[in-house]
Parts: sequence; C-alpha cells; structure tokens
Amino acid sequence: MKRGAWDRLLDATVVLSFGRAGYERHARAFHPGELEVSLAGKTAWVTGANSGIGYVTARALGALGARVVLLCRDEARGASALARIRGEVPAGAFELDRLDISSLADVRAVVARRSEAVHLLVHNAGVLPLQRTTTSEGHELTWATNVLGPFALTSLLLPNLRQAKARVLTVTSGGMYPVRLGLPALQGQVERFDGVAAYAQTKRSEVILNALWAAREPGIRFHAMHPGWADTPGVQHSLPRFHGLTRQILRTPEQGADTLVWLAAAERPGHSSGQLWFDRAEAPTHAFPWTRESERERAALWGLCERLTQTAPAGLPA
Repeated sequence: MKRGAWDRLLDATVVLSFGRAGYERHARAFHPGELEVSLAGKTAWVTGANSGIGYVTARALGALGARVVLLCRDEARGASALARIRGEVPAGAFELDRLDISSLADVRAVVARRSEAVHLLVHNAGVLPLQRTTTSEGHELTWATNVLGPFALTSLLLPNLRQAKARVLTVTSGGMYPVRLGLPALQGQVERFDGVAAYAQTKRSEVILNALWAAREPGIRFHAMHPGWADTPGVQHSLPRFHGLTRQILRTPEQGADTLVWLAAAERPGHSSGQLWFDRAEAPTHAFPWTRESERERAALWGLCERLTQTAPAGLPA
C-alpha cells in the first residue's frame, strides 16, 4: 500500500500519524479480507504476552486458530493473562511458559525444554527503565531485554524456524528515528544514563538486525513494525508524563497491534522480508540522513550480539 501526497503530508506531523487519528486514516486503505485466514496447525510464541500489544496479539492469533504460547517473565501476571485470554477466546489453544527475555540462561532453558515447531515468533517484550539496571549476567537491562535476549532466542531456534518456514516479527518504536546507532550507548556505557535514549538505541538496533537476519536467512520471513502511540501499560508506567499529555489521542492496544497481527497472518507479508512496517505499509528505516549507520557499524552490531549471546556455534552464516 502506497500513501498519497496528502497522507504523506499529514504523516510528517507525527502527531497526526502516530496517534489514533493516523491509524483511522490509514485503515481506510487496508485491503478488506486480508485477515480472513486460518492459522490452524501453526504455533506462535509471543514474548511479553501478559498485557498491552503482546496480549492483544496473542488473543488475535489464537482467535485465528493458532496455538499460542504466552511467554511471560512474571508467572503470576502470566497466569492471570492466560485465564483472561481463555475466557475471551474459549475455542482458542493457549498456554503459558515463563521466560525472562533479559536472561540468556532463561532463553536457553525455554528452547531446551520445548520441542514444538514454531511458525510465528513475536518479539514483543520490551522495557524502558529510567534508572540504569544491570542483569545478573552483567548486561544493561534495556539492552539485554530489547536486543540480546531476542537475538539469542532467534539464533537458538534457527533450525526449528527454518524447518517451519517461520515468520519472525519484532515490535520496535518510532522513537528510534532521531537516533544514530552507537554501540557504547547501546550497551549503557555512558557517563549519565538516559532511559529514553537507551530505549531508542535498542529500537534502532532491532530494525538493523531485522534486515541483517533477512539477508542471512532467506527461508524465514523477518519483519519489524512500530505500533505508533498506543495506550499500553508500558507507556503508562515508563512514560507517565507523555501518557498524561497524549492520552486523548493515543491508539487502543488493538490498533497498535493491528500491523503485527497482519504481518503474522496475512498472505502479502509472506512475499518479502527485512522491512519495517507501520499501519500495514512499508515504512522508512531512517527519517534523517545523519542517522544512517555504515555497513561496518551494522557488522559490528551483529558481531557484538553474536559474541555476547555465544550463539555462533548454532550455525549462523558468516
């Protein structure tokens, strides 16, 4: 779907694009019937599925017939979400497994104890801590949760994903647009920690890695998407001032998750890989020329992730 000049002009305002009005305007151009599909026989793993966009996505995929595994860090919240989702989609097949995506040990453990084919892997879990926090494995929490954990999970599942001809989907953020990749800042190696800046760095990295994965694994479909400004618990808790100022124009979680569900289920995204999407249309990965990273920097990001997650033996192409 290509947008016309008037749409592009309104989108340039950001507020009239990322908010609810932008979704409603873009939705008028959606192709009808694209989500009238069955995902019966497919298994989806959704990280951070206990609330917000992850929960809505898990519910939608289950309603389309997929068997959905809710991967949640907090077992109590996960159990509550599981009970709620089963009540809302009684005919769906849902189950819960515990995964703290910031822990590489947890990632290895969940891959080791589960043997089913994974047709849809949804990297939704993310954090935006305002204070610098280090995981037990020595990594800054934002970096570990948003980048290292998902990289490790994808890497360790590669044989499975290849066999299933899977789709791997990553939820990123439009907040990455003003940011240029910086590996020290990405890892939290800064004099003064800024949670929003750290988050933006990880979101920029997710988009870069999405394209690199697509180039290395042509049998798997990789897509990144950003949901716009959605009213989710994550926004409410991490950005209370932003939420207070924008709550009247924020998207619903369902509107924020729409493109994620579309990427998972519709036929059209199965014919491409490596793109960034927004409201079911391909979006630019850079808004400003000075944010473009070099090929050397992209390779350095990949190498850093591979080294820190120790996933090279999994058979990743060079």
